[in-house]
Amino acid sequence: MHKYKQYTRLFVFSIIAFIFLFPIIYLIVFSVFHSDTGFSLMNYYKVFLAKPDYLIKFWRSLAMCLMIAAGQTLFSCMSGTAFAKYSFPLKKFWFILFALFMILPIQVTLLPNYILLEKLKLLNSWKALIIPAIFSPFGTVWLTFVFQAIPDSTLDAARMDGVNQLQMIRYIIVPNSKPAVITLFILVFTESWNMVEQPILFLEKETDYPLSVFLASLNQNAVGIQSVCGLLCLLPVTFFFLYYNTELTDGLKDILWS
Repeated sequence: MHKYKQYTRLFVFSIIAFIFLFPIIYLIVFSVFHSDTGFSLMNYYKVFLAKPDYLIKFWRSLAMCLMIAAGQTLFSCMSGTAFAKYSFPLKKFWFILFALFMILPIQVTLLPNYILLEKLKLLNSWKALIIPAIFSPFGTVWLTFVFQAIPDSTLDAARMDGVNQLQMIRYIIVPNSKPAVITLFILVFTESWNMVEQPILFLEKETDYPLSVFLASLNQNAVGIQSVCGLLCLLPVTFFFLYYNTELTDGLKDILWS
């Protein structure tokens, strides 16, 4: 009876895993499939060498998303420390305001962001995508809860040793919350990598669109080309999730326990 339950559980999990993996299997198969010759690497040749527009978009989008992820992580570390470990006027009010902005759908903030970016003359450039994303409230709220778990006695001891505020963030707070900080970086990168509404609204030229929007403009009949581009699009996120799997697990545990 026990073995029967094990086999049943294994069968169910295998079906679920196949459902999740099927899109990736589909991309791999059709990326090396040609209607005339069968197995072929011609699609990879077209994407990487013959017409590398997509590859150029890949590297530009990667640079943009890394800047957004690094910028928001840095800002969140500083603002999260302020909310978690310092007292200032209307602290609870500002934190509640951050939390409320965090739960707002992105579509609600698009129009105010557009008006502000227009006044600042930042539209039609990647600054319009990078700057608002860096100052998103999500990371601040996330790290505030995590940093609150660090004992105040640890910070007091550091102050007695002459450590200033920036050094405290760099050498004490961030190292003690490394899994949560890495998790935030990966989540922000993934969100930026998949952004669609902001580029369409804030950028006028289609040539400036990042990879997430450019992918939809590919020839719908060229399934092989689409499959290669889709696989290339999966690489950065897959790398982060596999390489930092332990940190992701620990980081999610930290926020749940906090």
